[in-house]
Amino acid sequence: MTEVTLPATATQAIPSVWILEAGERQEGGSIKGVYTDRDLALDDFLMEVRDLARRFGLNVDQSGEDPDTKSLYAEGGCDWISLTRYPVTTRLQLS
Repeated sequence: MTEVTLPATATQAIPSVWILEAGERQEGGSIKGVYTDRDLALDDFLMEVRDLARRFGLNVDQSGEDPDTKSLYAEGGCDWISLTRYPVTTRLQLS
């Protein structure tokens, strides 16, 4: 039986960041914040959602959490807010 040993980088989690974005459906959006951890971004996400709800209300059918990616999203009127995980490209991946 041959033993397979994976390099240390193969067993480590892929580095990532969480990006908080807000915008309008037809106009695009902008980055409101970049976070190293989803939990660090939650307060800012909820503050944006609260402001959206005050201005336009929330479309409950278009708001929630993606069960697979854990991304958060909210929509009210034409405005939207999202908190999404993006992988970070490392120097090793570029080699």
